[in-house]
Amino acid sequence: MTSPSDPTPVCISYAQATPHQISLALAYAMGALPEHFPTLSFAAWANTLLQLKPDFWVDGDAVSIDYQDLKHLTQRLAASDELPELDPPIYPDRATYVFKRFVNYQDEALEALPDIAANPLAYSSRVFTLVTNLALGNSVADEVFHATHRGQQERPGTVDQALARATVHEQVRELRRARGEMGYQ
Repeated sequence: MTSPSDPTPVCISYAQATPHQISLALAYAMGALPEHFPTLSFAAWANTLLQLKPDFWVDGDAVSIDYQDLKHLTQRLAASDELPELDPPIYPDRATYVFKRFVNYQDEALEALPDIAANPLAYSSRVFTLVTNLALGNSVADEVFHATHRGQQERPGTVDQALARATVHEQVRELRRARGEMGYQ
């Protein structure tokens, strides 16, 4: 604890905190995030704080948690089994960007399939595998992309993306057969 004449907050570890300071830190966190988790039980809050064991900032009788630790606490609380699954789920901006990029890469790979079909043996197995795996897509990326990007999604290109997606498995199977891969002869 700081002396009454020293107004500077002191950082202490979770292990050094008294039960009273831990309860003040818990009250601070619950007060800082009330609209985020209104249905979580007190036990869920307390257990999550115990698992995280953040440092506390003590300023007289006030105890707080720094922003980074509060962010980590928020992320752990968001994963609580007590919370209902959101429909539609909420995806962070960075995640939606990554999924959008993955879908864009799939579009580019779909456009490359006719080039590979023209001469399937001209490409190394690594290039072939990379392009075909991207062309086949990813159901999670598709789901997140379509949940977060409403409206027209097609980008201008030489390939009808809807038709290419509908036939991609057959296209890749034919390319593997043309390359003479085992199991596709």
